Amino acid sequence: MKKAAKVEYGIQIVKPWSKEMYNHNDEVADVVREQLAARLEAFRDELDPEEESHRDDELQQFGSAVVGYGGWIGFTNERIMDEIEREIDIAAYYRLKDIAEELELELEKGFVGF
Repeated sequence: MKKAAKVEYGIQIVKPWSKEMYNHNDEVADVVREQLAARLEAFRDELDPEEESHRDDELQQFGSAVVGYGGWIGFTNERIMDEIEREIDIAAYYRLKDIAEELELELEKGFVGF
């Protein structure tokens, strides 16, 4: 007997991924990127870009969650924010899912197929 297909958010989960799964994950990825970009913009508004960031300050903690590594000793706020922005732009679904979980972002829908 064939196992019943799993359904998440009204989408049947299949391998390889269906067009519906990709479309759904594209929408969720857009929401995650928007929330991350908003947080990054708040840092850009608050911090002097030329000032050196301090170990484990809020920017470095956010950056570590987004980029996946830290230790930006001697880096300016601007350089760290640029690294974060680049990662937000290029992050794959699985990475965005991990970032959203680590930062406890509030999402109406989550990623499917993981």
